[in-house]
Amino acid sequence: MTTATRLERWTRAEAAERGGGTVVVLPVGSLEQHGPHLPLGTDTILAEHIARQAVDQVWEREGVPCVVAPAFAYGCSHHHLPFGGTASMETEHLLGALRDVVGSLLVSGFGGVFLLNGHGGNQEVVDLAARDVGLSHQSYVAAGSYFHMARPALLADADVVGNLGELPGHAGSFETSLMLAVQPELVRLSDAPRRNEPAEGWPTPPPYRLARPGPFRGGDGFSDDPSRADAQTGARLLQLCVNAVGDALANFHRHLARP
Repeated sequence: MTTATRLERWTRAEAAERGGGTVVVLPVGSLEQHGPHLPLGTDTILAEHIARQAVDQVWEREGVPCVVAPAFAYGCSHHHLPFGGTASMETEHLLGALRDVVGSLLVSGFGGVFLLNGHGGNQEVVDLAARDVGLSHQSYVAAGSYFHMARPALLADADVVGNLGELPGHAGSFETSLMLAVQPELVRLSDAPRRNEPAEGWPTPPPYRLARPGPFRGGDGFSDDPSRADAQTGARLLQLCVNAVGDALANFHRHLARP
């Protein structure tokens, strides 16, 4: 990634010159436990990496002016607190912080902001932040989770589906494979626990918001079987996610460019 697509490396003069037609991509992650084998920053690492790859892709493919802001590395993770190694924000505090950051970027003259989420517990919050700031500033703001945007492509790939457990799951084969492709040195694969697939298959999310009592998945804190993860699958998953996010960014920019 070049200086041109890293917002923290711009000067104020460059921001003033380039900002009006530029989409700022703000990765939103978390700092939370990811089982015994993945780093606490997994969600942030993946969201930021996918954001940077997607921005580079749309710059090179379509000349779409996008820039990646430094990631927002904390999220709503209270359901992981019982495991330790987690920092969490209350919903209203995260929503307020994102409103402030996105609103200030718009006031600073950027054309639009895209919140790229990497943590399931943040989904409703980033959606609300985009809606509220878009209305209050009468500006273009978007939000989406990379794993939701890529889900149709992931499910359509028979090789990918055959190697996956839950999609996206938590610290299971999906996230572990992605991390093996992105930063393998941070994955303790020898510590990856095993989990047998239930007779009825891996669970799929219900078509509604389900709040459960207690911590995430009881006493273990991960979803499906991370021991099935591998870097080759991770590279394939990563490309599908980058493609989906790149398409979303190009589509979002077309809204900004309309008269």
